[in-house]
Amino acid sequence: MIAMAGISGMDQDKQEAFEELVGPAGSALERLLLLAARRVHRTKGKLRGTVRKRVPFLLPTRGPLSDVDGGIDMSLHVLSRDPLVLYVPIGGSRPLYPLAALGRRLAARRVTFLTMQTWTMERPAVIARMGRDLAWYAGRFPLHEIIFLCNTEEERRLIAAAGGNAIFSNHNLMISEDIFRPLPDVPVEFDAVYNGRISPIKRHHLAFDIERLAHITYSIGELPPVAARAFVRRLQAQSPLHHIANPLVDGWPGKLTAQQVNRVYNQAAVGLCLSAVEGAMYSSMEYLMAGLPIVSTPSLGGRDVYFDPDYCIVAEPEPAAIRRAVETLRDRAIPREDIRRRTLEKVYAQRIELMAFLTALLRRKGSRTPPIETWPFPGTDGMMRWGTVREIAAFVREPEPI
Repeated sequence: MIAMAGISGMDQDKQEAFEELVGPAGSALERLLLLAARRVHRTKGKLRGTVRKRVPFLLPTRGPLSDVDGGIDMSLHVLSRDPLVLYVPIGGSRPLYPLAALGRRLAARRVTFLTMQTWTMERPAVIARMGRDLAWYAGRFPLHEIIFLCNTEEERRLIAAAGGNAIFSNHNLMISEDIFRPLPDVPVEFDAVYNGRISPIKRHHLAFDIERLAHITYSIGELPPVAARAFVRRLQAQSPLHHIANPLVDGWPGKLTAQQVNRVYNQAAVGLCLSAVEGAMYSSMEYLMAGLPIVSTPSLGGRDVYFDPDYCIVAEPEPAAIRRAVETLRDRAIPREDIRRRTLEKVYAQRIELMAFLTALLRRKGSRTPPIETWPFPGTDGMMRWGTVREIAAFVREPEPI
């Protein structure tokens, strides 16, 4: 095996190094091909990202150039069409770019955007840039209001200090307790399960010391295909007691339904959260609703909002420490219904707060509908409408179904 010189060890963002992610190369040629593919992929990604983040802020509201950014992908959920209230994920180094692109197409309408932060905003440079973009947006689109639903109190404080209208409302409230739940008839086969996409932020190698481990994984294009397949081979090579739950087609992990994911959770004793920095991490709440205790590393982003020391251990980011914590929680054998019940008590209380906020918001916007008394979000599975900005704008303009 040939080590990839100069790229071992954690980087400054506490991400997995490339070699830790894909494993050592089998030959000098394979090493060169992997590194070349990674370099080309990263360069293309940076160029696309730069265009995506900057162009929406530069285009005119009308005219032939106004639709140049129409091919940018985004997603949203329409909470209300009259008044128009849109729930929109944002993230990255310039989070407001999808609002800038969509907002231009809805400039003549009154719109309220409720933002969901997919990545932590507890980053000074991002907050500073966003503060300037907020001022720009308010001047450009005076009929629009942006309200940030924040994953942590600190995120709320930082956004408010930058001039944003922000409340604390962790996006893990959106997880459906009807889908993610204990299945008493499913036997436990694994010490732990890790639901983590193919990405250096997920630090899969921290779980490699666990004896029996189930992986749920998928790609969103953060690595080139050749490297993603090398990652899958690395997982497969760890141990005969480590299992990839996804179906593999030509070395590529296929998608599992939410119900299938929940079944895999129920086959494990503990859920893993191993990233150092990200958003609030949907799977952390999915674990808890399924009744799994959690082993996490120290993290930034808000997944620990619903943790409880009785059934959650925050361990040092070392494979041996993760293994010991998993064994500790596995051996405690905490009843799954207890973990689920205590988690849902916290979730229901915060959902009530958000429903009261949304009721007041709709009233302020002129709605005469009754107060919101049942949870208005359908769960993360299928909630979001995906498409290009152009397609999403057309969808939003559609009349409300009768």
